Amino acid sequence: MNIKIKFFGQHKEELSKSELNIDVDSNCNISDLIKILIKGEPKFSKFNSYAVAVNLNYENFEYILKNGDEVAIIPPVSGG
Repeated sequence: MNIKIKFFGQHKEELSKSELNIDVDSNCNISDLIKILIKGEPKFSKFNSYAVAVNLNYENFEYILKNGDEVAIIPPVSGG
């Protein structure tokens, strides 16, 4: 299955890319995807706080991905 991953903010800057297309096995959940990202993008491992949205909906790490899904890795946001 092919998944599009979009990066924002500090993730985008640190990884020097705004998106990535990767192939994953069927039954891959978000937790599995994060492990794949850490292995393929070692700089990603320095981040330990982020939210994940799939097709514009926030999802938990057990969510099973589907072919063509767009996954957004959203860094923490601060403001005042």
